[in-house]
Amino acid sequence: MMKSLPSSVSHTLAALAVLCTLAPAAHAQAADAPASEKPSALSGWMFGYAPFDWHFSDAKKENDWEPDQQKHAYVWLVQAEKELDERHIAGFAYFKNSFGQPSQYAYYGWRFRPFDSMPGLFFKLTGGVIHGYKFPYNKKIPFNNKHGWGLTAIPAVGYDFNKNWGGQINVLGNAGVMFQLNYTVR
Repeated sequence: MMKSLPSSVSHTLAALAVLCTLAPAAHAQAADAPASEKPSALSGWMFGYAPFDWHFSDAKKENDWEPDQQKHAYVWLVQAEKELDERHIAGFAYFKNSFGQPSQYAYYGWRFRPFDSMPGLFFKLTGGVIHGYKFPYNKKIPFNNKHGWGLTAIPAVGYDFNKNWGGQINVLGNAGVMFQLNYTVR
């Protein structure tokens, strides 16, 4: 008899399956279209998946109302981001936060490519509304209320390996970093 997978692993595998299914189909559609036609409706969309993060320190109890034996949970993220123009982006991410709570992040931001000699290298800064860090973990991120609603900014550095595939590292304040794989529809 087979054991069922933990829910975090099954959610991660489902998200990866969706990403792998949608991205090649959209790319094939855009590649088959004649140059005179409009680009695909998905052109300029980036789909991201972050299966791994690294925390700078262990989870520790900082307030009386937090659980005594808290530990970091497995963190994963799926994301859709639209390139509005050469610098401006907007997107939405769904993730499982460090304390096992389902969370969302809707954002607007800027992407910079500062070096002509390294066109694949980019820096990104996004800011927006985050939801999911609820009581008793609401004080783990600044500008957040006990119902889990807050404001945040996330810097990132990344590299595009080719016109479709890239990777980035998201800096999560003083808590840690998240490693992400991206597929951009062209």
